[in-house]
Amino acid sequence: MVLCIEVVDKAFGEMFRDFLNAGGYEAREQSSGHREFYRFHKPKDKNFPFMVELFSKEPDKISLPDDTGIVRLEVEADIVSLSAILLDPQYFEALQNGKRVENGVTILDQSILIPFKARAFLDLTGRRDKGDKIVKGDDIKKHRADVFRLSQLLPGNAVVQVSDPLREDVRSFLAAIEAEGTLDPKALNIPMTREEAISFLRKAYGIAEDQTDDAL
Repeated sequence: MVLCIEVVDKAFGEMFRDFLNAGGYEAREQSSGHREFYRFHKPKDKNFPFMVELFSKEPDKISLPDDTGIVRLEVEADIVSLSAILLDPQYFEALQNGKRVENGVTILDQSILIPFKARAFLDLTGRRDKGDKIVKGDDIKKHRADVFRLSQLLPGNAVVQVSDPLREDVRSFLAAIEAEGTLDPKALNIPMTREEAISFLRKAYGIAEDQTDDAL
């Protein structure tokens, strides 16, 4: 869930604190650094979202009550999450333009969610390859699987228009999947071979076959 709010005033802060208390969120964390980032997780009430994040590109834009119970967290250098991706203006614009309403709920279209998942995969694998011990292999596999599961929601003749940075992330993602050669779409109940799934996404996002070698 993403809330795009221009002004976070005292009233919102108090309501948000009450929401956290109602859900019994045990972990309440704030980053240190020039960007403001808050993460709330481990709710006692499992009917509440398992994680909530607030972020701002500029400090002092988010005002929460002193009794919210927030702990400082050293995560500024490498926040790899939806919030970190949204700090990229190209992705934030894609989020704003890729929204659609279904059954009264605003959701992000799968054609735009796929680049988000691809970017998360690339960020996590990049950190892992640099020796970051915090990165979990299961998280990498989940983002990889999500891309191909979401691809099944695209029409067979899909032509997805995205900005060049998002297309580049999809290209790099597909090149990485092709290089590692371990993905088995059938294990995800996807009726395609790995080569067919990769080819389908390349065509959908306008990625030429000969562009993929540059990412390896």
